[in-house]
Order: sequence, then structure tokens, then C-alpha cells
Amino acid sequence: MLNVIDSSHWPLVHYVMPERVEDEVAGEHIAALNAILTRQQPFVLIFSGVEQPKDSPQFMRLMRAWSVNTRAEQQRWCKGAVRVEPDAAKRRSLWRKALRYVQSRAAPYPYQVVASDEEAQRLAHRWLAGSDGQ
Repeated sequence: MLNVIDSSHWPLVHYVMPERVEDEVAGEHIAALNAILTRQQPFVLIFSGVEQPKDSPQFMRLMRAWSVNTRAEQQRWCKGAVRVEPDAAKRRSLWRKALRYVQSRAAPYPYQVVASDEEAQRLAHRWLAGSDGQ
């Protein structure tokens, strides 16, 4: 199995989104996400890498299905997700998209975009402590 998610700093879970997810390993990404949920413990996702992998139709199909099928578990255990984007212009663009996503009520948990790992960790700890960090 690929090591696509780093949970060695639990309850902070790091997921570096690759440029592309080959069809034959798409299921391994989903299995890694499932493994996080099956712990049944609060956690925060910290994303970096590309916004979405290119030319990865199988991964995108599986991810959409996983998101729908595990929504209740995500709401219960994931205290938030934060994307790290050091580039200010990209960060603004990602934040606009994130704001639309959160406002659509499709997001099962809080989501923010920050400039650094340090900011992401501070926000994650606030969410885990019960503060919404908004």
C-alpha cells in the first residue's frame, strides 16, 4: 500500500495531494482515508500539494463517492481541514473556492487556507480544543 497519508503526528493528518493519481492506486488513497475514519477519534486534515490531481478520473470518482458515503463519519471525527499554500495569489484563489464550498453547506467540517505549516498547526489545535478557529 502507498504511504499517501501521514498520520504519524496524530491527530494531525497530513495529505500531500499528488499531481496525478494513477487509476491502479486510486483505491489506495481512499483506503488510507478510510483507515483514518475507522480510528473513530477526532483529527484534523492538513492538505498541501496540488488542489486536485490532473488526469485522475478514477480517483475523482472514488473520492466523490467516498465523500458522500462517509459524510456522517467525517462530520463526527474530522474537526476541520486546512490547506497550506505559501503563494499569496494561489492562496486567495483557493480561499475563494473554499468559501463557496463552505457556504454551500456541502462541507462536512470547517475548511480554511493558510500560508504556512505553522499556521495550519495552530488552527488545527484550536479546532481540536473545541474552538471553531474561524
